[in-house]
Amino acid sequence: MDAARPRVHPPPLVLARSQDPAAHAARRALQGGRLLSGEATSLATRVRPDTEPPHPAPSAPSLAGPLAAATAVALALRLFRLGHQSLWIDEVFTLYTAAVGQDVPLSHWLEVIHGPLFSLVLHAWCGVAGTSEWALRLPSAVFSAAFVPVLGLVAARWLGRDAAVPAAWLAAGSPFLVWYGQEARNYSLMLLATGVAALAALALRERLTAARAAAWLAGCAAGVLSNFSFVFLAPLHALWFLGAPGRRARRLALLGAAAAAIALTALPWAPQAARTWDWSRLVPARAAPAGEAPLRGATTFHPAAVPFAAHAFLVGYAYGPSLRELRRDASWRTLAPYAPALALEAAVFGALGAAGIAALARRRRLVQAALWIAVPALAVSYLAAQNFKVFHPRYLAVAAPGVLLVLAAGFAALRGPARAALAAGVVVVWAWALAQHYADPRYAKEDYRGVAALLRARGAEGETVVVAGAEDGLIHYYRGPLTVNVVWLGHAADPARMDAELDERVAGSRAAWVVVSRSEDLDPADRFARRLDERWPDAERLRWPGVRVWRLALDGGGAPGAGMAPPRTTDEASAAAAADSTGDE
Repeated sequence: MDAARPRVHPPPLVLARSQDPAAHAARRALQGGRLLSGEATSLATRVRPDTEPPHPAPSAPSLAGPLAAATAVALALRLFRLGHQSLWIDEVFTLYTAAVGQDVPLSHWLEVIHGPLFSLVLHAWCGVAGTSEWALRLPSAVFSAAFVPVLGLVAARWLGRDAAVPAAWLAAGSPFLVWYGQEARNYSLMLLATGVAALAALALRERLTAARAAAWLAGCAAGVLSNFSFVFLAPLHALWFLGAPGRRARRLALLGAAAAAIALTALPWAPQAARTWDWSRLVPARAAPAGEAPLRGATTFHPAAVPFAAHAFLVGYAYGPSLRELRRDASWRTLAPYAPALALEAAVFGALGAAGIAALARRRRLVQAALWIAVPALAVSYLAAQNFKVFHPRYLAVAAPGVLLVLAAGFAALRGPARAALAAGVVVVWAWALAQHYADPRYAKEDYRGVAALLRARGAEGETVVVAGAEDGLIHYYRGPLTVNVVWLGHAADPARMDAELDERVAGSRAAWVVVSRSEDLDPADRFARRLDERWPDAERLRWPGVRVWRLALDGGGAPGAGMAPPRTTDEASAAAAADSTGDE
């Protein structure tokens, strides 16, 4: 931490300078003008605080030790039990797009619009390391750990040296970052690119050089090719780039050229993006046609979506209600059992966040923080409200570094017992969240690997497998002899149709293994599972994290035995659904 400035100075020997606070100043500046001179500077010569270049970032050796320690802890947290959980559906999709061990044409990579750069990294890495869970997730762990010192340096340059170490340790222990550091998805690489681009942009804000411009362009290009949501940071980067003193016309021209270069980087993926998404849905005055269903039912967008994203940024997904609980019922009934834990979270991070916001106001960084956090939140909310893209905290993950920097500013501003108490509170909450992330099955990814092992061990000739919900995870893990059929849970509201479809899938089998997972979106009332229980009340039932299995005993033709309940009519199903909605789920 910088020492406080002495109150008494010798007569100034150099030209007076503006007393507006630089990025590292912990206290307010003297109002007015020249140091100890008593003379007021003219408004024409004063530099606006948001455009004044911050003092140079501290030399690397001054922060090397603390940042290295935080990075080592971050890597340990991300490597711990890295391959313990099964791959979930999105990780399986990533594996498919990586085309490991295949010689694929360029056209394949141009069809990968969800993080093509990360898929290329996995293609190269897993061609050597294999496709085990540990190997697939290791690049994410490394990228996530590498983000720690980068965020520390961003904090030093944007907020001041006193915020660098808190920022690094917050990035190291963040349950949100640990989660994505243990997932074979593109978000850790995007966050690393976000940090690199921010660091380079802040350097460019001080002085334009070819090396800094190249680093910034590389960071932005990597961010866009890691996830297109990186573009939500464009207003922030434009402000940084244009906000520095100097020839604004030259900077504006350079910014336009840089934007064109970044757009050209992403241009090869534009045709696939045009085919994948319905861009007409983004028209503000658009009226949804009759019969247009939400992309993912009631979970496409929820009034509490943004507060939940803030909760995820602060404590991850393994603190409070699980994602499966919230997808099934995002009401106060789900939150009530977790009220004490949520109250502790609100107290700790509410106080720390308030201190951080006050510190940002003193340092005149509130507008920039709002651009970093609020713009992505508003953009993703609009996409979800227009039924263009489902709302999920990961889609605005580019805002997560901004949230951590607000907390770091709070720690930098606090002193003594208050700082120690809030640090202890963060440690307690995050230790609780990480312990549940590592070991509590309520928060675990769907265990398709365990179900596949069961089917290989117990599946017998003449039996079949029926998958409802998400099939890709099981298909990836199960390579046994049984036939795997799929039923769509979207028909669950029409039990007669669902019964007919299920009977068709099991026809000719003497037994069937029905595997249900991720039913919360298409079947939040769990009608399909309840119908299985009605038709086969004596069926064997097994459960893994996020996955349920029924073993149905059938007659030789694949039909339920005598005495099974007949399919209900649509009216009967509606009455049952109304009764279900008032029951305890």
